[in-house]
Amino acid sequence: MKSRDFDPNDLTVGQVLPRDAYNGKGQLLLRHGSIIRNTLQRDLIAENALATTAPSPGRAEQETTIPATPLGMLIAARWRLMALFEQGSSYFPADLVRIAALVRRACRANADLALAAVVLMRDAPYAVRHAVNVATLCQVVGATFEWDDDLLASTTAAALTMNIGMLEVQQQLYKSHAPPTPEQQEIIRRHCERGVEMLRELGVDDPVWLATVRDHHERIDGSGYPAGRRGSAVAQPTRLLTLADIYCARISARAYRPAMVPTPALRQLFLNEGGQIDETLVAQFIKAIGVHPPGTGVRLRNGSIAIVTQRGTGKHGPRLAAITNAVGMRLPTPLRHNGDSPMHAIQTTADLEALKMPVSMAALWGADATL
Repeated sequence: MKSRDFDPNDLTVGQVLPRDAYNGKGQLLLRHGSIIRNTLQRDLIAENALATTAPSPGRAEQETTIPATPLGMLIAARWRLMALFEQGSSYFPADLVRIAALVRRACRANADLALAAVVLMRDAPYAVRHAVNVATLCQVVGATFEWDDDLLASTTAAALTMNIGMLEVQQQLYKSHAPPTPEQQEIIRRHCERGVEMLRELGVDDPVWLATVRDHHERIDGSGYPAGRRGSAVAQPTRLLTLADIYCARISARAYRPAMVPTPALRQLFLNEGGQIDETLVAQFIKAIGVHPPGTGVRLRNGSIAIVTQRGTGKHGPRLAAITNAVGMRLPTPLRHNGDSPMHAIQTTADLEALKMPVSMAALWGADATL
């Protein structure tokens, strides 16, 4: 397939797309001749699409084939969600459920890798990346509760669509150094209810899915919106999605601030939310993903920088993979360590972005992280 980056000058809101647009995985984002409806769509194509004059052989099969690895499933979920939001579908509920199934299957196959992807994989536009990350957290943490499968599936679907009522503004704010304008603030204030309206119009009738989207900015002390619900009126799926939403937002960079390292983000979640969130659920959330979740950079007692690759179990600490030696030189191959070893105990967290230390997930998680 001959391809090149789109020139942003080729893309004008209200005009037709001059060529088919595919992402780097060969998945169709928008067809030639489609109208570019808004600035979100324009920016997503400019940042993430390749232009091509003809699809490669087997593209139809690529679009329907389930990826073979957990990481492939999560990446496919991101791009398929973006395509669903951008292109629409006459079968939106079924298509969305299929995307949710990719997330759920990946989490069941390798939850540690799925949690690491939340931290390390930034391959898609923020709006869809954040949605899939929140869905991943809901699936991994929710699986530790005594919920039936339908409830967990509905919560995961809600996570993927929680911001459908403000996708364009969400992407604008991600890039902006300025506070929201009054117009953006009004869209934010309305996005929960607008999201439910849109989902109903698209054919969604699952009451848990709809209620969780409606209430995901409610707080148990009544300080949230849109209705100021409090206490037991804020259901458990909503409480879980809220925690995942806050956590994932904090570990993602913005134009005006860097990403937080996961461990401090969890500490802040536990200490700084006052009575707004369910403290018992926060403790369960941290227990489920780990104080140092997979994908977290850490500095070991011997001085080396390592990545948490597997959560601890019971009395045992997490599994680690050192990517530098004790004096900070990158290692050609990660060295595996058990966090229980005194020499390799975690001393503090390490900001991998600030240290300019990119990580190969395939080198750390093996075949499950191949694409």
